[in-house]
Amino acid sequence: MIWLHLALIAFTAAAFGSAPALARPTLPFGVRVPARRSGEAVILLARRRYNRGIGVGAIAACVVVLSGWLAPEVVLLALTAAYSLLGGLAHRSIAAAKREEGWFSGTRQTVTADTSLRADPVRPQWILLTPAVALALATAATGWFTGAAGFSTVFAQALVTVLVSLMAVAISRARPEIDAARPSTSASRYREYLHGVLALVLISAGCVNATLLVLSLQLWGVVETTVPVTIVAYLPLAAAFIAWLGFTVRAGDAGHRLPRGGDEPETRYEQRDDDRHWYAAGMVYLNRNDPALLVHRRVGTYWTLNLGHPVTWVILAAVAVAGVLTGFGVVALPAKGA
Repeated sequence: MIWLHLALIAFTAAAFGSAPALARPTLPFGVRVPARRSGEAVILLARRRYNRGIGVGAIAACVVVLSGWLAPEVVLLALTAAYSLLGGLAHRSIAAAKREEGWFSGTRQTVTADTSLRADPVRPQWILLTPAVALALATAATGWFTGAAGFSTVFAQALVTVLVSLMAVAISRARPEIDAARPSTSASRYREYLHGVLALVLISAGCVNATLLVLSLQLWGVVETTVPVTIVAYLPLAAAFIAWLGFTVRAGDAGHRLPRGGDEPETRYEQRDDDRHWYAAGMVYLNRNDPALLVHRRVGTYWTLNLGHPVTWVILAAVAVAGVLTGFGVVALPAKGA
C-alpha cells in the first residue's frame, strides 16, 4: 500500500501546487489586486517560494513514508497543514505589500452587475439528472425483487439526488463573478463556466448512484465481491473526477481561462477591494451588507456561504443539530446490511 500513499502525496502536492496557476490574475493567493499590479515582484516571489515549499514538502513526506517513521495518514495530514500554511504566508506577504504601497490608491473602484443573468439565467439542464434518478429506481427495484434485507444504499442514492438538485439550484442563483475592467467578456465567460459546472454537478450525481448500484449488488449478494467488480464500481467516480479535473484546468477559477467572446477594451474601473470581508486566505466570506447567500470562493471551483447572511446560520445550525443527534444515537445512520 506504500505506492497508494505515495500517489496520495503526489496528488496533494499537485492540487496545492496548481492552485496559484488556476487562480484569477487579480486574486493571487486570495488577495484582491488591481490588474496592472498582477505582475508585481512580491507576487512572483511569493509564488516561487510557495512552489519551492510544495516540492520540498512532497519530497520530505515521501521520505518519511518510505522510512516508516510516521503513519502515512499522519504524514498526509501534516502535509496538508504545511501546504495550507504556505498559502497563508504567501497571502500575508502580498496583502502587506498591497497595504504598504497603496496599490488601490488613485484607482476607480466599482462593482459590476450583469442583469442578463437575472433576466435570462443559466438554468440547470435537468435532463442530465435522468441517469441518477433511473439508477436509483433500478437499485430499488433490484433490491425489491431480490428480497434485500436493507435499502441503505437506495436511501443514499435518493439523498444524493435531492442534495445535488438543491445544490444546482443554489449555484445557478449565486452572485455572478463579473470583472469591472471587462464586464461583457467576464459575464460571457462566467455564463459558460456556470453552464459547465451545473452540467458536471448533475452528471456527477449519476456517477455516484452508479457506484452505489454496484455496491448494492455486492451487499445483497447478487454479484460477488471481487477485485474486478470493485474496480468497476469505482470507475464512474474516477470518470467524474477526471471530468472535473479537465474542466477546472480548462476554465480556471470562475472561468477566467475560457476564450474571450470578443475584443472588449478595458474600462477605467477596477474591481472593488473587498479583502476586509474575506478570511482564511479567501476561503471564508462574511459581509452583513451583502444579500448574497452563496458567493464564489477566491480559491478553487467552489462556492461558499456568506457567514453574514442569517440563513447561513440556520443552515449551519441544522447541520450541527443533525450531527449532535447522530452522535448521541437519536438519529441512527443506516448500518451495513441493515
